[in-house]
Amino acid sequence: MEVLEAIRTRRSIREFTDDKIPDEDIEKILDAARYAPSPENMQMWRYIVIREDQETKDLIAELSVETAKQVFGSAPYELTQGRLWYLPDRSRPTEFEDIRDGSLFLYPKYADTVIMGFASESFHDAHLVYPNTLFGSVVVGMGVIQMWLVAHSMGYGAGYMALAISDPRHRELLCERLGVPRTWEPISILCIGVPKEKRMLGPSRFPLTSVAYRERWGLPYGRIAFRK
Repeated sequence: MEVLEAIRTRRSIREFTDDKIPDEDIEKILDAARYAPSPENMQMWRYIVIREDQETKDLIAELSVETAKQVFGSAPYELTQGRLWYLPDRSRPTEFEDIRDGSLFLYPKYADTVIMGFASESFHDAHLVYPNTLFGSVVVGMGVIQMWLVAHSMGYGAGYMALAISDPRHRELLCERLGVPRTWEPISILCIGVPKEKRMLGPSRFPLTSVAYRERWGLPYGRIAFRK
């Protein structure tokens, strides 16, 4: 699969089969994260690969559901209808209900592999502080998308998860369970598995002229086809 095709056809997959992913394929996916860029090549990232520990997968799922209920539980359906236009009318109410009650976010429980990414502001040899808000979160994010694209190109599905670590108390609970030193901060969770079905239609994107400016703010970046 070509890079642009992988980028354009990548989808968030939240339903997996019970099929196991071969170890060699997981290793290829993990290896992609090593090649993400980082400032001064400090590589201030670490990843925990959870495959056999079902209790931890269940905990991540439960924490995600708890947070989702708090975040989305009081939101009316209409708030997200415009962005989720591609959902069929017959399934839209059910989909929104799954968001509100948190059941949409149970998928870490069923994923073959759950990968937690961590970043550190201090575990490196630079004499400057590189805040996670500007650097660590970015480099882990780039590693996650590289793993995601490789997994997709191999025919697997993946879904990014942040709800389980959005609450400081939940982050502390997971770090203690996994033995994570306090100099490392959980940044992301990527769930990978064999998709139950392929998603062909995805959410719309704003046109390029709406999100990219030329030389300065507010001056649209015109498509080449329309410049003449």
